[in-house]
Amino acid sequence: MKYKNYAYAVSLTLVLLSVFLIFWKGLNLGLDFTGGTLVEVKFEKQVSLGEIRKRLEEVGIKAFQVQDTTQGTVIIRLRLDEPRDKAISSLKGFGENQVLRVESIGEIISKELRSKALWAIITALLGILVYLAYRFEPIWGLGAILALAHDVVIVVGAYSLTQLEVSLDVIASVLIVAGYSVTDTVVVFDRIRENLRIRKGLKLKEVIDLSINQTLSRTIMTSVTTFVVSAVLFAIGGPALSKVMFAFVVGVVVGTLSSIFVASAFVLDIKRLMVKEEVT
Repeated sequence: MKYKNYAYAVSLTLVLLSVFLIFWKGLNLGLDFTGGTLVEVKFEKQVSLGEIRKRLEEVGIKAFQVQDTTQGTVIIRLRLDEPRDKAISSLKGFGENQVLRVESIGEIISKELRSKALWAIITALLGILVYLAYRFEPIWGLGAILALAHDVVIVVGAYSLTQLEVSLDVIASVLIVAGYSVTDTVVVFDRIRENLRIRKGLKLKEVIDLSINQTLSRTIMTSVTTFVVSAVLFAIGGPALSKVMFAFVVGVVVGTLSSIFVASAFVLDIKRLMVKEEVT
């Protein structure tokens, strides 16, 4: 806890930078949120998704998604401002193909998805807050949710910085990262609560330091193994996986730091301000 002010400085800098990036650069929203065009194509000869992505990039199309189906067809999703005819004509280089359907994803549906994604994040955070307030104390729940919001904002800021596409898959991965982060925080909080019962002569600050040290090896081992897997999938998982795993790469690092330095420090300072007792 003696390093908590340094941790606050680093965290505040990252949060402010993330908020600035989100409002200045914005997010590279995917088709789920912007609307666009869906094209389903059936090729006479088998064509890899990597070759299709490369061809679309060569003709100047930037915002798109490519996936195959169990029926042997390929679905290409284009953002509204991308030329549909140009994308379809670029596929002629792969031989005979048949365009089975062309559909438009309207703006109304996109707005609805944006709204649902926002409510999903808010509902998840509130649910975690209620659970922690019930499991521990309302003050502890507030400390955990502040640390959790800190993690989510920084992860979203990282997407703004890199301009990686944000789709519904990415929103889901951000929520998973939030759950991962709060799980580690709960482990620390549980140990703090246990030590408060059996070490009543220690002050809260000393109990927090003791509890964090007792759980530190578990935190580091879990975080390192998760980070390694996430980094490998981000590096070699291809475009579809990379944009999703980026949330894990950033979130595991930020979540580990917040679990060790930020969440418990919030609880300590909130108690010091709100409870008329000596906690330091």
